[in-house]
Amino acid sequence: MRAGELRHRAEIVELNADLVPTVIGGAWVGVIAKEAADVPMPSGLRNPAKVDVRARYTGKLTIGRYLRLGSRLLHITSVRDPLGNGAELRISADELIGQPAQYLPAGGTAVACRVHLTHQAPWFDEEGTVTGYKTKAEVAVIEVGRPEQGDRIQIGDDTYSVIGYANDTDDGVVRGLWLERES
Repeated sequence: MRAGELRHRAEIVELNADLVPTVIGGAWVGVIAKEAADVPMPSGLRNPAKVDVRARYTGKLTIGRYLRLGSRLLHITSVRDPLGNGAELRISADELIGQPAQYLPAGGTAVACRVHLTHQAPWFDEEGTVTGYKTKAEVAVIEVGRPEQGDRIQIGDDTYSVIGYANDTDDGVVRGLWLERES
């Protein structure tokens, strides 16, 4: 590795069995956007442009863990030891992006998070027929766990109530929620 390339101090974070983020260490990393000609606009919490990360070898950097660099949150999707000698790692990661928000669990403490909102998303009934349009949000499971009906999310001056889970949207990293704006 070239000197000066590892400029950012990152926390290595994992989600434990109780859905609580746990910092398991730190690493100096170099972060660059991967080369891509036509990256589509983000349509959810995951930025479609991959991030390339370099770090010194450590067993703590594994697929499924996260890197937190200040306000940036990266989900590790691939880890390679290119020379096979335990000297360096090359990591591919998804960056989770969204509006800054506060998750307000019923009977709990407010938690800072990021949210991607889609207004006027199609609302489907049990048979898969569109019956209306509602606000849909995507949140990072590592930041908020699994919000449930009755919890609230505050984005700027607007507060939304969670009215349901958006079926088939929880992949262990991102969870989709149906929201209703409070007046």
